[in-house]
Amino acid sequence: MHEQRRKQTIKRVALGALAMVLVALLGAAVWGYFFMRSVGAEIQTSEGARSELAEVVERPKPKEPFVILLLGSDVRPGDEVARADTIMVARVDMEQKQVSMLSIPRDTRVDIAGHGVAKINSAVAKGGPEGGPALMVRTVEDFLGIDVNYYMEIDFFGLQDIVDAMGGIWIDVDAEIDDWNAASHTPNHEAKYIAEGYQLLDGAHALTYVRSRDFPDADFTRMRHQQEFFRALAKQAGDMGNVLKIPSIVSELAGSITTNMEVGDLVYTAQTLRGMSPDDIYTATVMGEWRSPYVWTDEDLKEELVEIFLTGRSFEEEIVPPEPLDPSTISVAIRNGAGIAGSAGGAASILADMGYMIDEVGNANQFVYDETLIIYKDQSAAAAQVSAELPQGKVVSSRGMYIFDTDILVVVGKDWTGSTQTWDE
Repeated sequence: MHEQRRKQTIKRVALGALAMVLVALLGAAVWGYFFMRSVGAEIQTSEGARSELAEVVERPKPKEPFVILLLGSDVRPGDEVARADTIMVARVDMEQKQVSMLSIPRDTRVDIAGHGVAKINSAVAKGGPEGGPALMVRTVEDFLGIDVNYYMEIDFFGLQDIVDAMGGIWIDVDAEIDDWNAASHTPNHEAKYIAEGYQLLDGAHALTYVRSRDFPDADFTRMRHQQEFFRALAKQAGDMGNVLKIPSIVSELAGSITTNMEVGDLVYTAQTLRGMSPDDIYTATVMGEWRSPYVWTDEDLKEELVEIFLTGRSFEEEIVPPEPLDPSTISVAIRNGAGIAGSAGGAASILADMGYMIDEVGNANQFVYDETLIIYKDQSAAAAQVSAELPQGKVVSSRGMYIFDTDILVVVGKDWTGSTQTWDE
């Protein structure tokens, strides 16, 4: 009898403990639901910007690495609108827990569609209040030759709040900073001075650190500091003490974000990357030469950096050319998109002589293509190889806009300088 009562007591205790766990889980779920709703309401997601962005971005497939365009906006005394002071593309590989970040100088000389040559950071303003993000995405995609999946703009003042919510951030400051202009966010510019050395910066001084460009190479050192800041932020946000502060950190950040990412995607990404090693955060800058008023890009360096970026390798690794693909395994359709007689046949002959499978040679629906395009669905490496074989050709993703049954579609444009001839299979 005693043994039976003891078992019943143990059973009641176990059931009570289980009930407490269920109540705790339910409470956490309810709290999480309302917390997510409140955070989602604070994150700025302009419907106009989102609808237009939907036309230029493609959501990644599950578990597929994705590319996000990150802008850091800053308003200083005398500015009427926020400036895109920080422009960075990040490739996020959640399976490998790796992030590659490629910074673009804000004064980079680019051709903005419909607006001509201008500084890259002006694309947001030129697009208007609703179309700006979409135009910025298009401009960066054209400049780097990559596809962007998400867009996120962060107000620099939000970074200050995040650092304060974390209790400060440890940064190894490589050189003394004494910059009046960079400290305009504080009364009497009191956060203008930062000593050299490893130290804990509060939000005000951290913002001075990422804003300052008072260096011989100006923006290039500033971009390096911004990369170091994000590396330190990623490392220290994962510390146990800061994990407990995540709700307050997310709340501080929410009102400073404009994005087309869903709140659930943001939280899932943050959870998945938690514990990521700082050694798996790779950073580089698309360098160039300053010739007022622009930074003129080093095109060869840009191509090398983009290739490393897309493969998720460290920028510090020695660049090793990928193994060439067997041409006989790559099927190609070729269409004349410029009305230049024999141009499609000339391109077909070049590729056929190198062993590629030529499945179709003919005319495009319209002769309106200024550039020769090398179009792929999911074989970017094959497209890059075909492009290297032809006199010219810009590699682009199909995104469902082109209809073809082969691995690669070549549309010969008005820029064609290769041979022209009748194609005979």
